[in-house]
Amino acid sequence: MSTINQATREIQAKIVYYGPGLSGKTTTLKSIHDAVRPETRGQLVSLATEGDRTLFFDFLPLTVEQVNGLTLRLQLYTVPGQIFYEATRQLVLNGADGVVFVADSQAAATDANQESLASLERNLQAMGHDPATFPCAFQWNKRDLPGAEPVASLRATLNPRGRPEFPSVASRGEGVMEPLKEVTRQVLAALSARTAPPPRRGTSPGVTPNPLHAEPPPGSTSPGSTPPAPPAPRPPGPTGPAAAPTLAGKQAFTLSAPLSSGPAPEPPAPLRIAPPPARGTLSFTRLFTTGSGQLADVEQAIRDGRPTTAVRAAAQGVADVLGGLEVLERSDAARAALLGIDGREYLKLLRLSRLPEGLATEADALFALHVLVGARLRAESV
Repeated sequence: MSTINQATREIQAKIVYYGPGLSGKTTTLKSIHDAVRPETRGQLVSLATEGDRTLFFDFLPLTVEQVNGLTLRLQLYTVPGQIFYEATRQLVLNGADGVVFVADSQAAATDANQESLASLERNLQAMGHDPATFPCAFQWNKRDLPGAEPVASLRATLNPRGRPEFPSVASRGEGVMEPLKEVTRQVLAALSARTAPPPRRGTSPGVTPNPLHAEPPPGSTSPGSTPPAPPAPRPPGPTGPAAAPTLAGKQAFTLSAPLSSGPAPEPPAPLRIAPPPARGTLSFTRLFTTGSGQLADVEQAIRDGRPTTAVRAAAQGVADVLGGLEVLERSDAARAALLGIDGREYLKLLRLSRLPEGLATEADALFALHVLVGARLRAESV
C-alpha cells in the first residue's frame, strides 16, 4: 500500500503491469526506463525463461518530480503472462497500489486478454480490493499491427466500466507514459482520501483538507468560506493510434492533471493476507523435496511485510547452500563463483543483508528471494 514517509518527505507507491504473455509489459517498462532522465531512474532488472519473457519480476525504482512538496517514489513491476505462472502473479500483485493492464490489440489475443483480465480481478478480490474502484488504466498495445482490433471492440470486451484507456506501441516508446501518469494520479487521490485527517474547525462540512497539500497561505481563504469548485474532470485518454505521442529525449515524470478530478474515490480496503492455502498460492518450496524451511520463511516474511527479515533470511539461506558444497574452496565468494551465481547479485545480496532494520524494501526482499531460489536450483543441479 502507498505510504507517506514524513521523515524523508516521500510518497512510496507500487504499480504493477498486468496482462497476457507477450502483450508488451516488459517492453513497456524498458521504454519507460529509456525515456526518463537517468538521475530519476533505478536499475531495470529482467529475468527471462524459455516459457515467458518474465519469469519472476521486473522492477524499476523510479523517483520522479515532487508532488505538493513530497517526493514521489514509484516501484514498477510486471507479472508473468503465462497462465501457469498464476501463483507468481499473486505474489507480485501483493501490496500493489495501482495496475496498468497491457492488452494485446491483435484479434488472435482476445481469449488471452480476457483470461488475464479475469485473473487480475480474481486476485484483486482475494486481496480485499474492489476491481471496479482499484486504481487502474488500460493500455491497448501493438496498435501499429495490421491485425489490431478497433479500440471500440477492445473497450467493449475488456473495459465495460470505462476506466481510462490509452493506445500504445511499446516497441517504439509510444503511449507508454500516459497510462503510468494516469494510474499514479489515481493512486495519489486514493492515498489522499485514505489518510485525510478530520476537517479542521472552520472548514465547510463535507470538505476534507488534502494532506498532500501544504497549509494554505494566510489570507488565501477566510474561515467558513466555500472552497473553490474542483477542476473539470479530465477527458478520457486518446482512443486512436494517431493520438499516441512519441517519446523524444529524456524527460521528467510529472503529473499534468490535479490529483483529484471530482469527488475523492473510496479508499481501498486494507490488504488482508490470509494463510496460504494448501495449493494455489505461490511457494517456491515446491521446487524442492527437502530443506525448504528457510525458503518458506523468506516467502512468509515478504507476505507479512517484513522485507528486512526476508533479506537476512535469504542471505543466510544462500550462505548455507554455499557451505554445503563439497569443494575445496573455503570462501563463500569463491564457492558462489563456482556455483555460477552472478557476482554482482551476490555482492548486492550481502550489502542488503547488512542494512539496518527497516531500510530494506519489498523490491530488495524479492531480489533476495530470486538469488536464494537460483542458488538452490544451481546447487541441486551439481
